[in-house]
Amino acid sequence: MTEMASRLPTYRSLVPQLASALDSFRSSGSKFRVLKTVTPSNLSPQDPSPTSDGDSPKTLFILDSSFNPPSIAHQTLAASALHQSCSDGHPKPHRLLLLFAIMNAEKAPSAAAFEQRLTLMTVFAADLLQTLKDSKEHSTVSIDIGVTSLPYYTDKSAAINTEGTEWYPSKPAHVHLVGYDTITRFFAPKYYPKFDPPLSALSPYFEAGHGLRVTLRPDNEFGTIEEQRAFVKRLETGEMESVGGKREWVKQVELVEPNARSGVSSTKIRKAAKRGDWEEVGELCTPGVVEYVISEGLYADDDRGAKMA
Repeated sequence: MTEMASRLPTYRSLVPQLASALDSFRSSGSKFRVLKTVTPSNLSPQDPSPTSDGDSPKTLFILDSSFNPPSIAHQTLAASALHQSCSDGHPKPHRLLLLFAIMNAEKAPSAAAFEQRLTLMTVFAADLLQTLKDSKEHSTVSIDIGVTSLPYYTDKSAAINTEGTEWYPSKPAHVHLVGYDTITRFFAPKYYPKFDPPLSALSPYFEAGHGLRVTLRPDNEFGTIEEQRAFVKRLETGEMESVGGKREWVKQVELVEPNARSGVSSTKIRKAAKRGDWEEVGELCTPGVVEYVISEGLYADDDRGAKMA
């Protein structure tokens, strides 16, 4: 019996637990909560416990996604940030938060239900920790599985600071791990209509010491590497000052060279799962995620191929 096979009963029992935890979160009016934690010493999901100031992270890496399902793209973004040569530039101790936003919780979820996605996140966290433990070039950290009811990175970080003190009492600096498409939305004035100038909405985020680690993704929609770098250069040269963007913020925006594995499409994975092409799914997801998707038949009915919540 494989190690993952022996853990399947644990993950299956986790589904109703997470469904109940989600109901509690929705009814509480809270904006952020940690639901489970996976540690290097115990790859099985555990209930989160309060953290003392001495153990509280000083840098919280945040991977925010729909995780539908988790893929090697997520693994690549996280592992890249936790590589020794990169992570050493951020104050220790470190911690990784896998964050799932449930803004559309009142609607019927498409493809995998929310509690199934959260279960997939815990499976993925165990896979990621095993990969990190096998590599001497990476930092091994505990991984939290969290939920938020907020849509924007700035608001999410504010909620983590105010409602996450049970787990992060030292109020660590946040480093969001994102792709280039996300940074174009992050600095898009249209998303901050209540602020004048619009990008002044970002001031609390950068003043708190938070930042972005952006993996470049050259393609037909977003342009070449040079064009993507030029977008960030506009912040540095003051071209965004008219809409509230401050030049000094560029020091908190880290650009990462493109990696083919960081652009994997979740839609592609769901389509492959729908037709039972497990070889392709195996190339695009971590081993535990593949086994869980197969065992639970999660995407058997997803034949739309649309990009879903």
